[in-house]
Amino acid sequence: MTKPTAVVVGVGAEQGLGAATCRRFAKDGHHVLVAGRTAVKIEQVVTTIVAAGGTAEPVLSDASSEADVAQLFDRAMAPGKGLEPVDLVVFNAGNNQRIDFREPSARAFEDFWIGCYAGFLVGREAAWRLTPLGAARSSSREHPAACAGSLALPISRPPRRACA
Repeated sequence: MTKPTAVVVGVGAEQGLGAATCRRFAKDGHHVLVAGRTAVKIEQVVTTIVAAGGTAEPVLSDASSEADVAQLFDRAMAPGKGLEPVDLVVFNAGNNQRIDFREPSARAFEDFWIGCYAGFLVGREAAWRLTPLGAARSSSREHPAACAGSLALPISRPPRRACA
């Protein structure tokens, strides 16, 4: 019997939404790839999941790096013995702050915008990798709280180019 694999991108503090999402999917029986930029934080989330009886592994990854995102999905598509390739991807990365929209400088907006760019990179990679498997969709019966709809995209992945 194999175990499904989930990837959660943008995991930070143990008390954050990314960590809570990781714990939930582990509790539901997924092996979780806990992806984030800070080794100490993602390792703590993995420790908590393992202590509760789940399985998880930390993957140091910057979602705004095309090369890091590709490496994350390389790992996710070949998770190891007894584990299925990823069939669930959650994007949670961002640099949000609670501020008055009239206040931020253009530079501050650029810092916030990186989350949109990272979301594009992760979403595109997920579509490239999962669509050929028939697994790319934005919701499933297993996760009804997700948005409805599907990605029925007849796409093919272009050749990988060198990242700057």
